[in-house]
Amino acid sequence: MSTPKSTPGINDFVIKLANVNGTGSASANGLLMKSIFRMGVPVVGKNVFPSNIQGLPTWYEIRVTGAGYGARSGNVDMMVAMNANTYARDIAELQPRRRADL
Repeated sequence: MSTPKSTPGINDFVIKLANVNGTGSASANGLLMKSIFRMGVPVVGKNVFPSNIQGLPTWYEIRVTGAGYGARSGNVDMMVAMNANTYARDIAELQPRRRADL
């Protein structure tokens, strides 16, 4: 019996949220992560270069993983780009999908 091939992005993907500090994003990011966790899916969240100054950029990564990994993966599979000043840079971080991966 052969082991089924794992499809990248299935049961292990990263959602990155790019926001402006002071907009309530920390609460919203935590709520999204908590919602995924309450569905019974292992998840970990991490502020990435958070700004403590209102109006400056801040990022939050949520790794959703059936294997329960606790570290960042280095990939971004889904981006929620809410900061016009960092939009182009944020979108450029998205993991490219090859047709063979689908």
